[in-house]
Amino acid sequence: MKKSERDIQMLGSQAVLEGNLVFEGSLFMNGHAKGTIESRNGSIVVGEEAVLHADIFVRNATINGEINGTVRAAERIELHPPARVNGIIEAPIVVMDEGVIFEGNCRIKPKEAAAFKTEKTPSASAAKTENPAESAGRPPVPSGSAENKEPETGKQK
Repeated sequence: MKKSERDIQMLGSQAVLEGNLVFEGSLFMNGHAKGTIESRNGSIVVGEEAVLHADIFVRNATINGEINGTVRAAERIELHPPARVNGIIEAPIVVMDEGVIFEGNCRIKPKEAAAFKTEKTPSASAAKTENPAESAGRPPVPSGSAENKEPETGKQK
């Protein structure tokens, strides 16, 4: 057994996380989180007391708590009562027990298609900042204009 398969991290009910968490091995999360939780080969168990406003990208996920966001797993997602999920779940295998509250979209994809990808669906705010000229409310600069030339060389950008 690899070392990372034996490693277990735990964030208890008093833990509050805001930002991005990248881990290896297994993570038991029973606290509160806002942001992104990611592990290329790891597994997450979301405890009954957990409240996560996060996007989760892992190999396997077992959910018993509350999640608002996207859960994408390369292998399997399990939802057990009293789980409450509002968002998107995506994996080759999804198991949902009676008594789970789920509101959103569920995508079952073949294992090959669901292989872990670091491509994350951009949020609406991220999409707006992809093209700074558009997000600033300015029209794009025409390609032949003086504004679109490098100052020192005069070459086109």
